[in-house]
Amino acid sequence: MLVVAYSQNAFFIDNTLDDVEKKRASSFRFEHLRGQYTFAHAFKRQVLSHYFSFKKPSEWYFHQTPAGKPFIKEGIAFNLSHSASSVAVALVESTDKGAVGVDIECFRQMDDLESMIEMVCHPDEMQQLDICDDRSKGFFKLWTAKEALLKACGSGLIDDLNRINCQQSLLSDQSYSLHWQGKQYCLKSFSFEWGVITAVWSADLLVSDIRLDDWTSGAVARFL
Repeated sequence: MLVVAYSQNAFFIDNTLDDVEKKRASSFRFEHLRGQYTFAHAFKRQVLSHYFSFKKPSEWYFHQTPAGKPFIKEGIAFNLSHSASSVAVALVESTDKGAVGVDIECFRQMDDLESMIEMVCHPDEMQQLDICDDRSKGFFKLWTAKEALLKACGSGLIDDLNRINCQQSLLSDQSYSLHWQGKQYCLKSFSFEWGVITAVWSADLLVSDIRLDDWTSGAVARFL
């Protein structure tokens, strides 16, 4: 079972961040960025403890791979993403640090949309965008797919994003497979009026079910 827990908006949540996270939060110059970071990481801790209740939110300890991807040693693979006040966490039982990735993006106007499409999109993706009803929303769906894939494998963003072909993300929200860096991954997008979430997981996991849990009200609402 792969779980994707998300919240469209921030809500009140106890600040359970550790000293490292608090130091990182305090480094942001603007208060709204400090607030977004604090909420996202407190949400991450709350979600982990909700689905794996053997630890309190404040008790999780996070390590980092050499490439900087956070992980925990409890046999749970997870990934966090936030966009403005929206946040998503994907988690699954696995010891594979590259088992899962997630990205969330809120739709917004982009003055540099066309240059971004030219820079990051595969030729097949650009052809599909040309016939999309909403070119901007289509781009965000592609962007979340690419970023979630790179977060899953732990490499972070790369310069040649146009090498990754996520055209299938524009055709439907059904899951599909993609080969990247010698490994097979599965991708699935969840589209909303306000934005899009894409989850990516290693095909080795043989995920039979994906659960999308909406935490926007401050309590989980399960509908998939």
